[in-house]
Amino acid sequence: MLRELQVINGKNIAADFKAKTTMKTGMAVVKDYTTKEAKFPTTGTADNLFLVNKERIPTGINTARTDFSDYDEEFVDVKVGEFIKLPKYTDGEIIATDAVGTDAKKPTRGKVLMADTDGTWIDAASTVASRYLYADDYIDNGHALIKIQILDTPIKNA
Repeated sequence: MLRELQVINGKNIAADFKAKTTMKTGMAVVKDYTTKEAKFPTTGTADNLFLVNKERIPTGINTARTDFSDYDEEFVDVKVGEFIKLPKYTDGEIIATDAVGTDAKKPTRGKVLMADTDGTWIDAASTVASRYLYADDYIDNGHALIKIQILDTPIKNA
């Protein structure tokens, strides 16, 4: 899930890339300009990252429904080859996501983050400068997310 908590409206968002693999909104991806696909990084990185998002348009039997959550799998799950939106956030913006590493890779509040090879957010390696700061926890209608503040200058974890 991706929540935009404090963002600049009206900026251009790439919507002409397809998902190379299955993914979920809020995951971090990089663009492959030759194939016009969004894919997970081949190594952990904090460079040239975009967040997966998609239009929340019901399809099939769901078009008959009148009220459902943004957390509905149709709005969160992305299929291979599906067109997605790829916003890139800039300094001062704050977003929230639940696409985080688990167990040993669970991110730490107060540390800067990078994208892992599965699109989840993890603590940045000490050699990686990142602009993505895990600012706080965020509960969204019972769902646990983390707030990520985009810094103006990349920093490294100590």
